[in-house]
Amino acid sequence: MALQALLLSRDPEVHRTLRRVLDAANIETELAQRSEQARQSLSRGKYDAFLVDCDDTEGGPEVLKELRQGKSNKSCIAFAIVHGKTSVQMAFEMGANFVLDKPISVDRATRSVRAAQGLIMRERRRYHRHLLSASGAILVDSGAELPISITNISHGGISIECSRQLDQGGAARLKFILPGAKHALEVKGEVMWSNSEGQAGIRFQVLSTDMKKALDTWLDRRALPFNNGAMFINAVL
Repeated sequence: MALQALLLSRDPEVHRTLRRVLDAANIETELAQRSEQARQSLSRGKYDAFLVDCDDTEGGPEVLKELRQGKSNKSCIAFAIVHGKTSVQMAFEMGANFVLDKPISVDRATRSVRAAQGLIMRERRRYHRHLLSASGAILVDSGAELPISITNISHGGISIECSRQLDQGGAARLKFILPGAKHALEVKGEVMWSNSEGQAGIRFQVLSTDMKKALDTWLDRRALPFNNGAMFINAVL
């Protein structure tokens, strides 16, 4: 899936320069020329990067601040484009990860976008669900231990199937062995969703240092380098 960026600016030169840089990086770009238009786009869709012209677009700084207070796009990489009014420090305080000065240099913008790609792919890897087939056991609030089948896993949680519906919001203790691993993982989590068919999603809450290192290592082995320096996930186990 291609990376997605939203650019908020009314400046034609900014459009031309950043479109050139983003296209070269294989990042699809949506253009918004008004702050309200950008707000609507951010409320409807998920973006990997948000680029905002802070000094020459009315309401630009406010949209950047709101970005970090929202939900669906609060973790996306933000570029602040400044032109004499907003300082670098101010831009960072508003939530920017990168700052570009006008007139925008193609070389500098290219370096910043390449650096942003690394951050974006790291964030994607954090939440990417790896498909797998593994088994284990779960100990739930009632004290019952149930056998489980694991359908996918990420750094933050796991999806399972078991013999009965789990209580949403309940605590759970999991023990399982990932394919190719030598030792079982034991983690504590919270049941975030469940259904009558015994399927459930569990968010990890407590992992020991050793358990976290083992999980991170296992997941990282399934992240393979892509040709352009970005990453893609190998879900074939």
